[in-house]
Amino acid sequence: MGNFHCALNPDQAGRCLCCEVGCCNLFEVLVTRQEAADLMALRLPDVPDFDGCFAPSERPDEFALRKRADGRCVFSDGKLCKIHRLHGYAAKPLSCRIFPLHIQHWADGGISAELRYICPGVHPGGRRLGDRLDEIAILARQLGSRRMANDAVYSKSNPAPLATVRKVHAGFRQLLRDPELPWPLRLYTAARILDFHDQKSMADAIRQADDSFAPELTAFVAKARPELERELASSIRCDALVRSEFRNILAGYLRDDRPEDMSVARRLKRSLDHIRLHTGAAPLTVLNPRAPRISMLNCPAVGRRFEPSPEAAAMFGEFWFSKLDTMEFCGTQIQQMPYNTGLRHLLLAAPAARVFAAGFAFAEDADRIEFSHMHRAVRLLDFTFGRSPFFRLGITQKWLRRLTVPARFAALLHQCFR
Repeated sequence: MGNFHCALNPDQAGRCLCCEVGCCNLFEVLVTRQEAADLMALRLPDVPDFDGCFAPSERPDEFALRKRADGRCVFSDGKLCKIHRLHGYAAKPLSCRIFPLHIQHWADGGISAELRYICPGVHPGGRRLGDRLDEIAILARQLGSRRMANDAVYSKSNPAPLATVRKVHAGFRQLLRDPELPWPLRLYTAARILDFHDQKSMADAIRQADDSFAPELTAFVAKARPELERELASSIRCDALVRSEFRNILAGYLRDDRPEDMSVARRLKRSLDHIRLHTGAAPLTVLNPRAPRISMLNCPAVGRRFEPSPEAAAMFGEFWFSKLDTMEFCGTQIQQMPYNTGLRHLLLAAPAARVFAAGFAFAEDADRIEFSHMHRAVRLLDFTFGRSPFFRLGITQKWLRRLTVPARFAALLHQCFR
């Protein structure tokens, strides 16, 4: 265990609140044949027979836990897990024991881990991931070959492999974690560099990236900082197209595209909801009841109206840098994004979090963004990173690209940050 290395944000923390959120009703929970047999051997009260507990899954060696009419797991007592309550944590299937910890195996043998903010217990004050390395190592080993390893290329047009992506990422990570640079400047500079790398003349520079990439990028940013600051300050006009495309992205963060609920009627209702949302006829809650109850017409400008408290800023940092440190914004089986598109997705999550958190503050007539506002905002965002196929769509990825064009991204940042 001493040599175990896992990419993570060591300061990310959380603890089980034994709450009634019903985390198992949010996802399909898969168990192995042996786990299914072990669960039936527990002879839990008021549990149906094998076929009533388990359904076939896309993986021939695994079953999916069935859900009751209320959407909760068949092993739930309506509030809590019967398995856990009657037989303890160790009796639960591996998928249940791991959540809200999310462990990724990568094609080059690397491992990454983060806590998912879908769970309300993920917040400062819990146990730090940096203190759970031995536990993560055990769980990662148990996962073994049960899931496909993630892989990533730099971009669709420049498919530099994962080993090269990691060299490039080291430079971006160093830039985005630099406390000497103001936060909007860090975001803008990253977008500026991504745009520069998109030039055909830069293809070889990416393909040949090595350990010198990070220090060279740092030196470039230090030298170019005055010019980058001027560019950021001069691009202040946020036109109607930028606002419209950003609102489309915000709507995407609010969607829950469950594959089992894609009927024609559901699609039609969603289309009508989007029209009402974008015309200001309905609040954001029409797409997601957990969203702030504000009009889309307030977005993105509401972000400038409120500053975060230190606790709220720390909450956002814990969320955002956990995504950055694990590199789980690209290459995953969920989003299937190349590195450059995934990083754009992550960059846009920063103004989106500010807008949602400010929206909660505005709806509650608060003076600033408090911890609870930011906590609810990052839970909305994290849910999309974990499931929604919306960000796989070609039009969505085109919006990600256009919104992070330097001048347009700078204008958007001016709308969201003071």
